Amino acid sequence: MSNMPPIPQFEEEIRAAVAPPLAREEFVKSLHARLVQQAASKSKLNRPIFRRPAWVVTFVIAMLVVSIIIIGPQRVVAAVRGLFGYIPGVGLVDQSAPIRVLAEPVSVTRDGISITVTSATLTGDKTHIAYRIFGVPGSSYPNSEDVSGCIQQPYMRLPDGTQLVQGGDFPPIPANVNDAVFIVPCIPNTLPGKAPENWELALRFMPAPPDLTVLPIIEILPSPTPSVAANTPTPEKNLLTITKVLDIGDKFVLMGEFSYRADQDASLPAGSWWVIKHVSIVGADGRDVPQSYSNDFELSTPSSPGSEAWLYQLDKNFNPPVAITYAGEIISPVGLKEQAEFEFDAGLNPQDGGDWEINKDFNLGGYNIRLVSIEAWSGGYSFHFKADPGASTNAISVDIVGYTPNCGGGGGGDEFPEEFNVEVCYARISGSPEFPHGNLKAILSFQALARQDKSFQVEWSPDTTLTGPFATSTPQAGVCLDTASLSQLSPAPAALSTGKALLYEPLEGTNQWGLVLYNLDGSQKLVVTSTGNWGALSPDGSLVAYSAIDNGIHLVDVDSQTDQALQNASGFDPRWSPDGTQFAYVGSGNGAINSVFIINTDGSQAHQISDWSYESVIGWSPDSTLLYFAAPFTGGAAWKVYSYDVASDTAQERFTIENGTPKFLNPKLSPDGNWIAYRGRDNSSLYLVHPDGSDMHLLLDNVGAVGIEWSRSGWLGVSLRKANSDETMVVIIKPDGCEAYLIPVALHGDLEGLYIP
Repeated sequence: MSNMPPIPQFEEEIRAAVAPPLAREEFVKSLHARLVQQAASKSKLNRPIFRRPAWVVTFVIAMLVVSIIIIGPQRVVAAVRGLFGYIPGVGLVDQSAPIRVLAEPVSVTRDGISITVTSATLTGDKTHIAYRIFGVPGSSYPNSEDVSGCIQQPYMRLPDGTQLVQGGDFPPIPANVNDAVFIVPCIPNTLPGKAPENWELALRFMPAPPDLTVLPIIEILPSPTPSVAANTPTPEKNLLTITKVLDIGDKFVLMGEFSYRADQDASLPAGSWWVIKHVSIVGADGRDVPQSYSNDFELSTPSSPGSEAWLYQLDKNFNPPVAITYAGEIISPVGLKEQAEFEFDAGLNPQDGGDWEINKDFNLGGYNIRLVSIEAWSGGYSFHFKADPGASTNAISVDIVGYTPNCGGGGGGDEFPEEFNVEVCYARISGSPEFPHGNLKAILSFQALARQDKSFQVEWSPDTTLTGPFATSTPQAGVCLDTASLSQLSPAPAALSTGKALLYEPLEGTNQWGLVLYNLDGSQKLVVTSTGNWGALSPDGSLVAYSAIDNGIHLVDVDSQTDQALQNASGFDPRWSPDGTQFAYVGSGNGAINSVFIINTDGSQAHQISDWSYESVIGWSPDSTLLYFAAPFTGGAAWKVYSYDVASDTAQERFTIENGTPKFLNPKLSPDGNWIAYRGRDNSSLYLVHPDGSDMHLLLDNVGAVGIEWSRSGWLGVSLRKANSDETMVVIIKPDGCEAYLIPVALHGDLEGLYIP
């Protein structure tokens, strides 16, 4: 951001007196051209500026001051920022030197693993390399989180032997160098000797084509006045501030800080802390302002240890001013911490899954707290408690005497029920302290907590004299729902009320989550399970498959409510075949992590169909002969889509999804086999594509799409989650024709299944 100080009062009076006109477009372009020309010729100058006559430097400074007074500080920033541009997928770039790009993609394949450099962008300030890796078998990765794989960073080797080390992007490559070698010492996170190492890819660069998208950017100097919501006393300083705003064409990028330090508020007890529970961004019309996800901008360094930086990218389709609100609570200790000791014998060599029954009661803070059991796991110990109602909203922790943990969790906080776990980590890695074993003494600590709601808010409006008319986005062809049309949806008609929706949601009266089955009108609520997730409705809606806490797959009969574990199946995300005779699910085996398996619904003939990792099941063809699944690239938001032929036990590559999110693609095949729906790269939009890769297009634009389910009648259900919130809604839509309705079955849940006859 610019560090330009505010204009003094007398200068404001001078500017008001002379009343200069706004800077003409010709002047801005002229100033921009001169600055670019000077920057481009900088290397040709024989004398550095500090050796020039002092009067020259004085003259330059004087001219800049005059320009600031006449044009206005924001417009000078806008003109100077003309040296920079924005390339989607690359970020902010220096345009003072000609931009170069990769002449053509380069790929190398070894032992079935491919590394491909898909693009390169060379500017005056950096070298951006986009590459991806595919085909790494799951056996190449560690099978435990406490084992570290390869962490060596790629680097660039220039013809003269110079090495450029990656730090986000690489440093700029000299303008006279058009060749370099991209070197990957080892594939990230793989174990030594498990995958080929020392990869070299020869790259060639050329001038950027004339049609390269470089958007102009304008850095706006914000001057917001933060305010505090009504339930909070006025603070002594700005707590929520906007530090920088970028105008990048059809979007604004807002950057700022939240700097509240509870431990510096004299009105609060010592040791208090702030918890952010909800962030909202709302326009003047009261509607939520959607945000789009981007890795193109880096968070700024906070101005103080007590601050956290934030960044929001907003499409220009809101009614200004926009209000950003941070809502949460201050948590403060009440009274003294209470403690109690207990012992347990872990044995000389505690193993994963080792379990000790304790059943010891403690009275702390006026609550009865029972330590039921202790379980050993690869990273430490998990302590299982049952307590009086309300105990878990206070802070409860466990320490093993004589050992220093490297992480921990559980206890305390509203998200924990009266039956809860407290985990303490002592990772078994080389060089770490000795893992706790033998006869151990532990201390159970209880700290009563008080909670106070607090909210902070800041408003911002775009400067129309600087940015021009406030733009609104034009809906893309084929888009059925965006934030504007979503607010106008009608409830589902009565004719659809016999349908069913399966949701994963908080269970009423508890702090637990579970699978709940509703009629589409919200009636006949049935809690399917309180101990599992990843639900799936059978094709006829009579059965629910889900993944239990122990990772086993269970079947629940909706009518009888009987629950039966499926033998030989361990994993998650089960998908029924249309004929109801098979499941596909994601499990682990043969060294692979989260690979695709098939099993008969009676538990027989479990079969692993791939050996990559972190895959997603897409769905079955209408005749149950083909299964579609997707495997992610290592690096880059791209997925390869495959079809697996059950009869021949062979897989065929179909196409690549380039615009999907790398986080949770959640692809789902329509029952007629015609469409694959999946989440977009912004983690909010929804796309459709045919199974052969054709007609890929946007269906839902930046509406918070999370859960995706098809019904056998062709309705597509999507649960939509508000940004920075756990509040959700569910819509159903017919992609052909865009008929859409809102169904009243979600407040905080995600859609896991849909049945509409």
